[in-house]
Amino acid sequence: MSARLPNSVIVDNALAIPSHALDRLLKPRSIAIVGASPREGSFGNMIERSIASLGFEGQVFLINPKYSEIHGRPAYASLSDLPTAPDCVAMAIADAALPAALEIAARADAGSAVLFGRSYGVDSSGRELTQTLTAIAQEANMQLCGANCMGFVNLDAKLQMTGFPFETLRDPGHVALISHSGSTWSGIVGNLRGMRFNTAISAGQELATGVAQYMDYLITQPSTRVICLVLETVRQPAEFLAALDRARAAGIVVVALKLGRSERGQAFAKSHSGALSGSADVLDAIFVRHGVVIVHTLDEMMDTAELFAATRKPHNGSFALGSDSGGERQLIADLAEPLKISFAPLNEATVERLNGLLSLGVEATNPLDYWGDGQDVIADCLLAMADDPAVGTVVMATNMAQGQDFMVTCSQALEKTWAASTKPIVLMGNVSATMSPAECNRFRAMGIPVLMGTETALRALAHYSAHYALQAPEASIADAVTHTPKMPSPERLAFWKTALQDCAKADQSLQSFALLKEFGLPTAQGLSTSDWSEALAFADKVGFPLVAKIDAPEVAHKSDMGGVILGITNTQQLQAAWNELQAKLPGAVLLQRQLQGTELILGMQKDPSFGPIFTVGLGGIFVEIMKDVALLLPSDSKQAIRNAVLGLRSAALLQGARGRAVADIDALTQVIQNFMAMGMVLQDHIQEAEINPLLVSGADMAAVDCLVIPVTATHSN
Repeated sequence: MSARLPNSVIVDNALAIPSHALDRLLKPRSIAIVGASPREGSFGNMIERSIASLGFEGQVFLINPKYSEIHGRPAYASLSDLPTAPDCVAMAIADAALPAALEIAARADAGSAVLFGRSYGVDSSGRELTQTLTAIAQEANMQLCGANCMGFVNLDAKLQMTGFPFETLRDPGHVALISHSGSTWSGIVGNLRGMRFNTAISAGQELATGVAQYMDYLITQPSTRVICLVLETVRQPAEFLAALDRARAAGIVVVALKLGRSERGQAFAKSHSGALSGSADVLDAIFVRHGVVIVHTLDEMMDTAELFAATRKPHNGSFALGSDSGGERQLIADLAEPLKISFAPLNEATVERLNGLLSLGVEATNPLDYWGDGQDVIADCLLAMADDPAVGTVVMATNMAQGQDFMVTCSQALEKTWAASTKPIVLMGNVSATMSPAECNRFRAMGIPVLMGTETALRALAHYSAHYALQAPEASIADAVTHTPKMPSPERLAFWKTALQDCAKADQSLQSFALLKEFGLPTAQGLSTSDWSEALAFADKVGFPLVAKIDAPEVAHKSDMGGVILGITNTQQLQAAWNELQAKLPGAVLLQRQLQGTELILGMQKDPSFGPIFTVGLGGIFVEIMKDVALLLPSDSKQAIRNAVLGLRSAALLQGARGRAVADIDALTQVIQNFMAMGMVLQDHIQEAEINPLLVSGADMAAVDCLVIPVTATHSN
């Protein structure tokens, strides 16, 4: 075997010595293609063509024992025969051959590999193929792109690493992409709108290298301004959150599209990549806390990324928008209102200036319809609004129809506005299919973002507005400080951990109300009994009205089976309720004094990726129908919890609507914090916990029904 040369000999200005752990994967100095072939159309041949297409300046080794040369270049029988350890190995071979090939790559000191195949099935020993490949890579400290991926492109390094090369890629841009969906990756990278990427990665199954590591690399690249994520799941939660924080600290905007939001979408995600889609609501809450822009369609992602990647940045999140159509201005207003887009109020000087330009009867408002009697006042109107101190960004909303004289008029006005102002200037097309590709590309080359379609453009502007909005005044220290939640003594805490374990093992009912009391949560006075005489004595002691419920741990939603009877006002009604519940399910009955107030729900569930997640919302029997809930994270402060409560659609019920007592929001916030403390302290022992309803009336609060499910217990809804 030939003596192997050190990699450092392959160095020039474009291919420097690796400085990041992923350089050998995403910015390699040498590439080996296992499965290289002279046959046109073969996968190995396509990869070779792809690598050469942008003028890759490193070495390329061709591996195939069937040939001594391919395309006039030497072909090697094995990776072990190479004169130097390759930085990256492209595996253009069948899945069954991958374990052996990756083992050879590891022994040859290869730094990384790209696995294009699906890698489904088992190896020769019956082990899952994905597990085998992961183990090989981890033991050798190799980076892997894939498996089940389309590869990557790194235009900064003049490299396409894919079996389906693009002919439209040229110079790098300022947007990076990481996608779990390979076809989506291909569609986005091959876009015809002129969206340029510095690096775009098809992550696939993330067998050894994950989204968090890719983000860490992209953050270090000077050309990165925006990172777009198309995610099915989050496989490395802690590392992922840390990467989001690093991006935010670096001033890089992260735009995320979560796939698998619907039940059907989640089913597709499981079969597509073996990934269990986490709750989209949970991920959304995490994204909001970490400053991630959430989008719901690919076109919205493209418009948003283009807008944020622009060089000019606004001083605030308010817009001035000019249109040449009264009808389209109405459409814009209709779609912008629910998005809460901030159109700047124009000052008197701006209004006076516009009135001097506009035709009679045309009102100087924002958004502005400046096309009255056909006079060309577009640039002057846009500049008048751009000069207004309240305006952060100027938007021209029009349709650049190829071949029309009016397109030239609009183009000249846009150029004049761009040249005379230092603020961001944006072109917004209302009909994406009408926008002249040549004109749009010219504007983009100037630095003017071009947004394609009214709805996606407005959604992008809404994200932009929220990101650059003037910062709200800081909350007072007293509001920002989280109160210390109520905690049991160490002895009582140990008791409850044991009780939860015993409950899970024996599948017995847990005294959930007693657990709530230990953490300072108010509970309704009650008695669980299967003895009628005890029930009578309880009624005599606390008085009427009463509520009677089936008390069985296997019944999670008692009202669904008629297991809750309200408004018991005398002994005869109590007897009838007792008999009815015993007929439905013989055993214990829970009796409670009936209370009045607004019904809330507090919930805790362990997300498979992110651990305990909490909810607060409108409770009662219609909780699944109304779905008026907010998600809370363990790190949320008192102020964040308070804001979540007041942000509910039903918050008016807590603030005195319909003659109700005004709730003590501070006391309610403390109750929620105590509940969250219980979930965090007992997270290794509790899978789910729920208080529904928590009755709130002024300062009086009480948990009326609760459910605590230990980690190993099973239950049926």
